[in-house]
Amino acid sequence: MNKEEKIIQKQQIYFEKLLNKIDKTKNIEEKINLAIIASDYATYNHTGYYYSTKLEKLFIDYAKSIKDELKNNYKPNTFLHVLTKAFTGGGHTRVVEKWIEQSPNNQTHSVICINQEKNQIPEKLKNAIKEKNGELILLNKDNLKDRAIELRKIASEYEYVILHTHMEDPTALVAFGSEDFKRPIIFYNHADHMFWLGKSVTDKLATLREHADTLTIPKRNIKDSFMLGVPIESKTREIVDKKIAKEKLKLDTNKKLIVSAGNPHKYTPMCGKSFVDYLLNIIKENDNIQIIIIGPNPKEKLWKLAYKKSNGIIKAIGQVDYNNGYFDYMNAADLVIDSWPMGGGTVMIDALSCNTPVLAFKNPIGQFDYLAKSQAYCKTEDELYQKIKLVLNNENFCNNLVNEVKTNLKQDHSVENWGKKLEKLIEITPKTHTVKDVSQEKENKEIDEAAICLNYIYNKGFKKNNKLKVFKYHMLYYINKFIFNNKKETYRYLKKYHMFNI
Repeated sequence: MNKEEKIIQKQQIYFEKLLNKIDKTKNIEEKINLAIIASDYATYNHTGYYYSTKLEKLFIDYAKSIKDELKNNYKPNTFLHVLTKAFTGGGHTRVVEKWIEQSPNNQTHSVICINQEKNQIPEKLKNAIKEKNGELILLNKDNLKDRAIELRKIASEYEYVILHTHMEDPTALVAFGSEDFKRPIIFYNHADHMFWLGKSVTDKLATLREHADTLTIPKRNIKDSFMLGVPIESKTREIVDKKIAKEKLKLDTNKKLIVSAGNPHKYTPMCGKSFVDYLLNIIKENDNIQIIIIGPNPKEKLWKLAYKKSNGIIKAIGQVDYNNGYFDYMNAADLVIDSWPMGGGTVMIDALSCNTPVLAFKNPIGQFDYLAKSQAYCKTEDELYQKIKLVLNNENFCNNLVNEVKTNLKQDHSVENWGKKLEKLIEITPKTHTVKDVSQEKENKEIDEAAICLNYIYNKGFKKNNKLKVFKYHMLYYINKFIFNNKKETYRYLKKYHMFNI
């Protein structure tokens, strides 16, 4: 076992000790609070687990203890999309927007945000909901029980419920873990590579890509998932001349522009390599280029160093509004390279909508099928560098590349073909909700390459995870956040339940 696997094994041991602590705790509210902490820990500190039978059972038992009178009647052709939070950036909320936009006009689509806090609601999402005669609902409840009760009541009035919730969020489990709730649940597996809660209440699992089943079947023991994919824009985007687009952005029109976009964590250095290393090598081979990275903060150490080492060629510019400025960069780019070590398939779709060529470098987490099955997918560094040269200097290669990937994209993600798959998904989804008993299942805890990669991404290297104090820090932070919001009370709680002695 290598050192990376040993670190995840240690985290697995911590997680299991925490599960044992939950078993020994008698007070149900304290059990739930510790389960919230355990769920969060397993999500962002990979343990080899992709789901937990103990946590699922605990939240389901809690759900069954909450009795509530629900309406038996629902409105036909109504869909409720459940999000923990909606975001202005990233692909998570874009999928919900496009799903609603491309749904038949005889359907009503509403969105409920469980814990939006002060995050801005995207205007595009608001407009999509309005066009489908739906409602935007924001829960304003401070604790899990109240949020779950409210969600249960609201959801019971819809024909179908679609979960897009955060991986560690137990609200849906508690809301829909009761047999009193009858509406079918579709779980959209947007984080197929991570630990998540919700298996027990899932009537049908919809996946992003075929690669998801490499984890869904052996790691989650789910054998009947449905490959839905992601929807793409229904309308044709205006193609802007690259020179004009560069002039608008005040970029050098005589230089080729390479763009990459993604949330900052998707560029976290891993195993001694970083996306910046690849960019610096690209500069050595291509001296007449400029590189813009959308998403990461330019003040972060990694990107400050990239700017310095590249003599200003590599520039991180932070977040750019999706509906105001983002597509200027997609139009101006001569090439869009996917983020690494964690890809972003929806960014590639945005680039292709502007007829901009894309390339993606192989990563441990896997890639969307439309990319993985095309020549845009590079399996080695040398292949990546060679294809970058071809894209920037060979117009025929460039056009063929764009046409091939767009053809793949159309097959799985076009309005017509994605719509057909969505119809099929609704057809095969059970018409009545059932709660699964997973307590007798045995989790596959073997440590895989994806787990190692994610551990890097979410913990920014293995070094700090070598110390138990990191786990104790997480315990302190999350107990303080979820229970007391008072450090003195938190320390008293930790001492009382011997949490520092795990």
